[in-house]
Amino acid sequence: MGKHSIPGSGESTGPDGEPSGRFPRADGGFQGRRRRTDAGRRGLSVGVVAALVMVVVLVGGIILWRFFGSALSRRSDDAAGQCLAGTATVAVVADPSIADTLGPFAEQFNAEATPVGDTCVNVTVKQADSDAVLAGLSATWPADLGEQPALWIPASSIPSARLQAAVGKQIVSDARSLVTSPVVLAVRPEVKAGLGELGWPALPGLQSNPTAMDGLKLPGWGSLRLALPTAGAADAAYLTAEAVATTSAPPDTSATAGLAAAAALLAGQPKLSDNTATAAWEALTADGDPAAAPVHAVALTEQQLYRRAGELGDASRTVAAWLPSGPAAVADYPAVLLSGPWLAEEQVAAASEFARFLRKPEQQAELVKAGFRAEGATPQATDILDFAPLTAALPAADDGVRATVAGAVAPGGVETTTVMLDQSLPGVTGPLRDRIAALPPTSAVGLWTFDGAGSGSLVPTGQLDAPLGDQPRGAALAGALGGVGPGAGGAVSFTTLRLVYGDALAAFRPGQQNSVLVITQGPHTDRTLDGPGLQEFITSAADPARPVAVNVIDVGGGDPDRPTWEAVARASGGSYTEVPAADSPELIAAIARLLS
Repeated sequence: MGKHSIPGSGESTGPDGEPSGRFPRADGGFQGRRRRTDAGRRGLSVGVVAALVMVVVLVGGIILWRFFGSALSRRSDDAAGQCLAGTATVAVVADPSIADTLGPFAEQFNAEATPVGDTCVNVTVKQADSDAVLAGLSATWPADLGEQPALWIPASSIPSARLQAAVGKQIVSDARSLVTSPVVLAVRPEVKAGLGELGWPALPGLQSNPTAMDGLKLPGWGSLRLALPTAGAADAAYLTAEAVATTSAPPDTSATAGLAAAAALLAGQPKLSDNTATAAWEALTADGDPAAAPVHAVALTEQQLYRRAGELGDASRTVAAWLPSGPAAVADYPAVLLSGPWLAEEQVAAASEFARFLRKPEQQAELVKAGFRAEGATPQATDILDFAPLTAALPAADDGVRATVAGAVAPGGVETTTVMLDQSLPGVTGPLRDRIAALPPTSAVGLWTFDGAGSGSLVPTGQLDAPLGDQPRGAALAGALGGVGPGAGGAVSFTTLRLVYGDALAAFRPGQQNSVLVITQGPHTDRTLDGPGLQEFITSAADPARPVAVNVIDVGGGDPDRPTWEAVARASGGSYTEVPAADSPELIAAIARLLS
């Protein structure tokens, strides 16, 4: 068969003898090169197909969920980035001593801050002294201070304590220190040498004694002449008064027990054109004989002295820094986060974030450059400031105590008041004299006294700086109070008030608070006018066009005529206050509150 081989038994051949390419099937049939369709074969099962469909649907769902989720997220981010809900202004009000440094920080924060939800935020910084902010938050917010703040940075924690005492603790949600600066006295170099190692308790005596500086080897310098400005002084006046009160109080007693010393210090300060740090500084550093200068010392913070001295040429020849021995009075610059109905959630959140931003190392370093102390860092020493570590700070006092002390030495406003003093209370004359001395010279004050036999006017009501005979009315009042002797009870108080109230209406000064301040302890046994008669007189004589409030301080407690005094105060728009004794801190605080 030549090249052809005999086919094997399992192989078939074609017509030409070549293998046919088909192989016998097991059932005797043949299968060609292409498998033919067998109509009877079984296909894929329904379960497999269903599973495959489910997998496809699940995978597709996941892909779609991720796609739309990502799209929605991008859309939300885009909406927030475009401030679709608008921009919320976050008002920050700060003490003038730190506000200038905070301004650039706010701009940087605004550039970096992420939106809160769909709302962008814009932090603004406005400067204001603590007294102005405290008054606005306690009553009606003044328009000239911009929007009501979400964050307040006063120079010290004292204003925050006063705010919570006036409004309630709920108005402050958090308050922690940003930086610090101790109170120092800016003095003439000669005065620093004389003061030496004296401490806070020595200051009231040096202030009130007209020849005190003789004892410091400075003959002819007179008294200390310490100015305690309340405007632009970073709370230095309040911190100084607190330090004097705390260190003058008997051991283991509250700072309120030293209020008399603090009030005397404030009352004896030099009278200047205004009560600002700038006026006091200019009087201290003016050319001329320093012994004859109206100011020998100014209470400032270390940071303020650092900045002001930097503007002087050869400052060490003109001014020096004196730190009283003992505990330091420290301005702690708290970041006070406020809470109130005027704030939206976005403003509160942004204010908190800005406070955290201010505590970052970069911002703290800039604050140190501005003269503040930060944790672990102080400014570079100068010719007059060494920024040495502080030995200790004043012990922390209760907020209520701090508010009481500050309220007792707060500057008084312009007002018209006639004081009606029970002569059986001669111990009241010292605090009363000190408080009148602290009032602005344009205030008007008069003095009546009464006892068990009669009453009379010692000094007619008039402006303090107006002449009365050969002296100003303020000096005449001080002399009259010094001459008040003990009397036998306040028996004719009701008839005296009838006379005083009528005079107050006749001498009413528009545009001011007009009042009568009654300081008494009872009993009151007027034969010609009883309690109901006095109430009827006040009610019928009151003139809405000339409102005169009757404020009553009742000393000692147990006054049987208390209901009458309360009714008279209420009918006239005044107040009634009971204090335990004539020499009590409560009396000093009440006089300060009602003569302010």
